[in-house]
Amino acid sequence: MISKKFVNISLIFIFFISLFFAMNSVIFETNLNVEQAIARVGEKEISRQRFEEIIKVLDDQSYAELSLEKKILIRERLIDEELLIQRALEMNLVRNDNLIKGNIIQTMFDYILKSSDSAEPTEEELKKYFNNDKDYFTSAKSYKLKVFSYKNYNDAKKAKEFLKSNNLDAFLNLSDKDIETELPAIFLTPQKIRDYLGPDSIKQFQGLTQGGHSEIFEINGIHTIILCLDVLSEFVPTFEEVSDQVKTKFIKDRDDALVKEYIENLRNFYDIEKYSL
Repeated sequence: MISKKFVNISLIFIFFISLFFAMNSVIFETNLNVEQAIARVGEKEISRQRFEEIIKVLDDQSYAELSLEKKILIRERLIDEELLIQRALEMNLVRNDNLIKGNIIQTMFDYILKSSDSAEPTEEELKKYFNNDKDYFTSAKSYKLKVFSYKNYNDAKKAKEFLKSNNLDAFLNLSDKDIETELPAIFLTPQKIRDYLGPDSIKQFQGLTQGGHSEIFEINGIHTIILCLDVLSEFVPTFEEVSDQVKTKFIKDRDDALVKEYIENLRNFYDIEKYSL
């Protein structure tokens, strides 16, 4: 008959053998995780690769290798960061906070552009792009104007007569500076001038040459004369003169197209249902 003592010894032996294999399994699994991560916060592991990238950057900026104490501190900061991220997700801040939402959208834009791995545009591509969109790079005819306003039509009429007789001092003395529309003392395109003076002003100044003046017309019910101080003719540049601008716009338009295509693919992938407005 097998003694009770032998059975007990056998059970103890089997227990330790089982414990050894269990510990071995745990150690193996732990080593597998340690190789890939430096910590786990909830269900999310913090990547060892990211940790090592941070260490490398700090090592490059330092004269000596980072100590273990500093590496531990960095790991703690990454844990803090992950805790805050998880809490922000729980609080739905990604959708409710406009600043966070904006940063995420911008990060997605950056990701789309980086992942596209677009090649540097060739000179041939840029020249073709320039020729197809030459109007964009052409400087429109622009004017430097001065606006003179008058309390009544008779003052405006007298001022116009002074201009015709080249009596500039008398012309200037008649205008009412309190009601004048001030224009910046720079060259402005017709569109900019229209924004300042209104659509009726365009036919009054277009065609003016340096020293010329408009007819009497009204801006918001105020009698007005425009004096042309200078004119800058339309300028059509060569490709070489604006090559940097062409490249910048080419890349911007290409990036915009990539983002638009990416979003269109998302629209096709996700189920979207639109409700009445």
